Amino acid sequence: MIHIIANGFGVLSTLCFIASFQVKSNKGLYLIQSVANVFYGIQFYLLGATGGLFNMGMQIVRNLLLCRKEEWKWLQHPAMAPLLCVPSLIYMIITWNSLLDLLPFIAMTVGTFGYWTDSAKKLRIAELFGVSPAWMTYDLIEGAYGGVLNELVILASIVFSIIRFGWKGLDDPSFAGKGLQITTGGEPCLE
Repeated sequence: MIHIIANGFGVLSTLCFIASFQVKSNKGLYLIQSVANVFYGIQFYLLGATGGLFNMGMQIVRNLLLCRKEEWKWLQHPAMAPLLCVPSLIYMIITWNSLLDLLPFIAMTVGTFGYWTDSAKKLRIAELFGVSPAWMTYDLIEGAYGGVLNELVILASIVFSIIRFGWKGLDDPSFAGKGLQITTGGEPCLE
């Protein structure tokens, strides 16, 4: 029964991630993904997957800091991305059990460097080729099938956003804009 409940939280996370890649601002993406990571973290907690749980917590911290990157100038320092990965590295070393422990660390690290670039294109590349494959493998091994579904949907959503906005369109500065922008068929609107 606990596996069904846990994977239900994985499905809730999936719904949030679907929405996150369809907004046109990185800030909106970070906020929606933070909510998704809470659900994902609950799933890992219920399954006893502590490495995944810890790194979900770190991703939430990272995403919330990214929302303030423009206002808090100290977050723009080049050392911030590597510094945010240090707790995950320490946690992985202290709790090392097997090669499986490497996967959440890889997902957190690749994601942090990708997200810290303020480039919608680089963020999606990081997700496509590093973050999602690492999480999907971890999810499969831990029995987090809601997470597997989540990663498959993330990959499809990223591909859809590339088709929707175009590869060159992802370089548009509005992707790094403030607020949550949703295209309404005409002009983007801030919510």
